[in-house]
Amino acid sequence: MVRAVWLLLVGLGLVLAVTTARTAPMLAPEVLGRTAPLFALGQRLGQNLRAALTALADRRDWRSEAFRLKEENQALKQRALKLELENARLRRVLNVRETQTPAVVAVAPVIAEDPSGLFRRLVLGLGAEAGLEVGMPVTSAEGLVGVIVEVTPKTAVVRTVVDPESAVGVRPARAPGRGIAYGRPPDRLKVRFPREVAVREGDLLVTGAIGGLFPEGIPVGRVVRVEPPAPGELLYWAWAKPAVRFSLLEEVVVLRRL
Repeated sequence: MVRAVWLLLVGLGLVLAVTTARTAPMLAPEVLGRTAPLFALGQRLGQNLRAALTALADRRDWRSEAFRLKEENQALKQRALKLELENARLRRVLNVRETQTPAVVAVAPVIAEDPSGLFRRLVLGLGAEAGLEVGMPVTSAEGLVGVIVEVTPKTAVVRTVVDPESAVGVRPARAPGRGIAYGRPPDRLKVRFPREVAVREGDLLVTGAIGGLFPEGIPVGRVVRVEPPAPGELLYWAWAKPAVRFSLLEEVVVLRRL
């Protein structure tokens, strides 16, 4: 109902506006004087209608421009986020190179990983041509990744610390003592300690085997659960979460063999 009344008024305004413009000059003065209010009303309605149509067109243009600016702003935000992530990645790589130089052989891209779930191994985009060899430790800014077990001229395979064939000598960062961390895919370490080594949940474990494959003091994982030793047992087990999130790795740092 309201819409019909509005359309009627718009139509009446158009008629009056056209009538005012075309017939007012041809009317007799006495008739023109009596009908002047009507023509004035028509003229005002016509002017208001034209102003409304102009405002509506401007509003549409404004909404289109606002939408365009919103899309541009979103694209700029996405670009800024990508640049921030790239900057953070480069800072991590630089930090590893600074802390582990001159042992660094290369910074290698991760190009694939074992999809079977039985092993946790990574494929690097560099190989023997870049100086990579079997037995070289592999690290990242977060901690120990693993060791190279296969090399081709252009690629290398890394056995990560959570691989079922992995065994890494570790020690608690806050206390003396040593243990061995065994890989338990997909994302855990099972660590064996002598009874006299005190370990608790939250402890950071770092590389610490004398004469092992890895340099001393690289983060390996953090203890999430401790299984107390049974009476008479000389050893006990602890579970740890690896320091490195392997699925997020884009580059790794390859070190010289000890």
